[in-house]
Amino acid sequence: MYGFAICLLGGALLVGSAPQGEGVGTPQASQPVPPLFPTAPAPPTQEAPATSVVPFGHRVAVTSRHLGGTRDVFIRLPRDYAEEQGQSAARYPVLYVLDGGDYFEPFGGVVQYLTMYGMVPEMIVVAVPHGDRMKELTFSPSNEENGDWPTSGGAESFQRFLEEELIPAIDESYRTHPFRILVGHSLGGLFAVESLARTPDLFQATIALSPSLYWNQFEWLKNAATLFDGVTTWRHFLFISGEQKDEEETRRLAEFQSLVEARAPEGFEYHYALFPEENHASVGLPGFYQDLKQLFRGWQTEGEWWSLGPDKVKAHFQGLSDRYGFTVPIPEDYLVGHALHGLHRHEAPDEAILLLELCLSLYPESADAYEGLGEAYEWKGDRDQAEWHYLKALEIDPGHEAAKEKLEALGGG
Repeated sequence: MYGFAICLLGGALLVGSAPQGEGVGTPQASQPVPPLFPTAPAPPTQEAPATSVVPFGHRVAVTSRHLGGTRDVFIRLPRDYAEEQGQSAARYPVLYVLDGGDYFEPFGGVVQYLTMYGMVPEMIVVAVPHGDRMKELTFSPSNEENGDWPTSGGAESFQRFLEEELIPAIDESYRTHPFRILVGHSLGGLFAVESLARTPDLFQATIALSPSLYWNQFEWLKNAATLFDGVTTWRHFLFISGEQKDEEETRRLAEFQSLVEARAPEGFEYHYALFPEENHASVGLPGFYQDLKQLFRGWQTEGEWWSLGPDKVKAHFQGLSDRYGFTVPIPEDYLVGHALHGLHRHEAPDEAILLLELCLSLYPESADAYEGLGEAYEWKGDRDQAEWHYLKALEIDPGHEAAKEKLEALGGG
């Protein structure tokens, strides 16, 4: 059992957690993963747990068997997540952020900015802080040449926490797509790339920002050739970004580039970005911004899509679905917006009608699409069809102001 009290205050989600028993993320093989919190807030009691406020997100205390204690996890949900209900409610990719105590807000802010302009999809952000970073983010103990780090080499437990506890619980508790992105900086970037060979299907994209590839004399880069052994297809996106490196690391990164070009399996994409004006500390933010945009290149449609017709619009979104491995629906507001842009700015009622009819085939209860069709038919001089579509919009949404105004101006109100 897990006790969570949730309430809204000033737009921020407050979560107070009172784990009982083993805690979140310790599923038995024959049991479903318990949700991070119940579907409805618990009723208030005299012994209500403490709450905490986190900007544009919430914090959940997770008790982990693998970590041997409780770990705070920070979560940011898409803007309209709470308003979406039922079977048609949207599902989202999940971005997992290492060193979450430092990067939850800046990386969450990047996601918020890029989604605001439609450059990347809305996504759920899950940020995981660390206790002993050297222990949790390195898989191999430090050798003598690397320095004296007595706690290093314990990342196996943290990886099992992610794979067996946290990710199943997130998938059980939220509407997620099977598309996960892991991002880490410095030692977090080292953990991210080393996880590729250990759990190749756990994440579908990896963003490593100035990763500590020097660890144990470039151990990962020296062994990178084994990454593709016996693999013929692997849908994965790997991004490495960093500042100017020394001669040896630059050479080894170039060798890895050649390895990918020669041996990468079908579906594997690798991108390296150099930021010569940045340093190890400063490269994280611009690197993440550029890598996330590059990962979702083509997500934002540019140009006069109103003129391309339904077939090309459908082909574009099918292409996105094929690239990322989950269904990317054509948004209702996308179709209505482009149709009305073509109608209002380019006097193209026929093209608008085609897009709006596609919209109704996908969203039969779209009052906006019916209203737009009314405008298009009125533009063409077909008053009867215009009136019928305005009335249909009002039948679906009696408060639709644009349909009311258009119908009254038409003389049918």
